[in-house]
Amino acid sequence: MMTTRKLVIFTDLDGTLLDRNTYSFEPAQPALRLIKQKDIPLVLSSSKTMVEIEFYRKVLENGHPFLSENGGAVFVPKDYFSFRFHYDRETDRFFVLELGIPYPRIIEILDSVRKETGISMKGFSDLTEEEVSSLCAMDSKKAAWAKKREYDEPFFIEGGEKEIEIVRGKIEEKAMTYTWGGKFHHLLGKNDKGKAVEILKELYENEFFSIFTVGIGDSLNDLPMLSVVDRPIFLKGEENVSPDALSLIQNCTIIHGTGPQAWNEVILSIVKPASPGPEGSKVKES
Repeated sequence: MMTTRKLVIFTDLDGTLLDRNTYSFEPAQPALRLIKQKDIPLVLSSSKTMVEIEFYRKVLENGHPFLSENGGAVFVPKDYFSFRFHYDRETDRFFVLELGIPYPRIIEILDSVRKETGISMKGFSDLTEEEVSSLCAMDSKKAAWAKKREYDEPFFIEGGEKEIEIVRGKIEEKAMTYTWGGKFHHLLGKNDKGKAVEILKELYENEFFSIFTVGIGDSLNDLPMLSVVDRPIFLKGEENVSPDALSLIQNCTIIHGTGPQAWNEVILSIVKPASPGPEGSKVKES
């Protein structure tokens, strides 16, 4: 029996759709054009802030929901879904479902970890816009956007693996979450990308009845997202994500290569074969 399932793609940004150093997505244009042509929802899932992601949604001409700061919140454009659903707050353009804890509390906890461990750490809250700009190779406007945080604190640690493990242990002792995002360590509440994706999956299923989800990422903080999609794809570069961690994700496809070129190739390989004719936004399963 043949059933039709709506394809929905969840993607990380830095190191995945965007080049980790230049933030360019130009090599991904063929796949981006194809999924837009076929009306496939492309959900941006990032550790970036809401205002940062809004910039990329604008240049990508993306009108779909997105999740910010490692699943701290889900932003759904008003009138996007045809039904009502629970949300925690609203802006002029979005219904917002909040999973994270407030940023001031995150900063308090990072400060207590620093004091209790004696390990030197700096978070975005400790840095000026100029320092963020230099560290992240971005202009001052984007650095200001990166500091507009609500649910997640990126930070760096002076030290090696021993210090990282001590800090991770102390964060978890305080019932918080530690993760690695590719450039920075992150401190957040009990939210993650996977929990946020689960919420959006339920909303999409309510809208389309049956969906087929693809998730694509390149870092430790993407693994919760990859664990809850039908087709998980991990872009493996030089970053050391242990084979044991990846082995916990069922049916995970590991691609050797990162950034928009690898993203383009893998998305084209999924969308084209499974997308004949005008119904290309749907995946047929037997």
